[in-house]
Amino acid sequence: QYQAAGHVFRVSRGSFFQVNRFLIDALVNEVTHDIAGGSIVDLYAGVGLFSLPLAHRAGRIEAVERGTSAYRDLEANTAEWIDRVFPVKSPTEDYLKGLSEAPDYVIADPPRAGLGPEATQELLRIGASHVILVSCDPATLARDLKTLRNGYEMNRVTLVDLFPQTFHFETVVHLSAKPETPVAS
Repeated sequence: QYQAAGHVFRVSRGSFFQVNRFLIDALVNEVTHDIAGGSIVDLYAGVGLFSLPLAHRAGRIEAVERGTSAYRDLEANTAEWIDRVFPVKSPTEDYLKGLSEAPDYVIADPPRAGLGPEATQELLRIGASHVILVSCDPATLARDLKTLRNGYEMNRVTLVDLFPQTFHFETVVHLSAKPETPVAS
């Protein structure tokens, strides 16, 4: 079990969890602090690192996780919030393809490979008001942002140095949907 962001998380063998216990709260706060109410989709939710701290202030959270071990931990960690947090076991791309209504917020904390072309195109199609992207790889982040800039603008970029004295860091990018351009008549 790990404690972070005011919660205790079950983390089984085979489940991913941020290891820097001194900065994990700073990471969670940077990702979640602008979110107040509304509907949230937490992609690559893992054991619920972002979903659980948001449970008390969100209307509805769909936490999407593909991995079996992490999904079981996610279910256990969010069990007391069964009326607000809805774990979904699915690959992100499949989940996004089936999403027909845009949530207010999308949080995405993908593995080092990033979102990839399919997920970024689906995010553009869905058109959530806000996307918060967490990345541990500058190259895949740049690739994903190149596509997402077609529908989103960057509001804030924050680096969280979870591995001091190494070149590894987490980047948190807050995006908001670009205003629709009026069609000239």
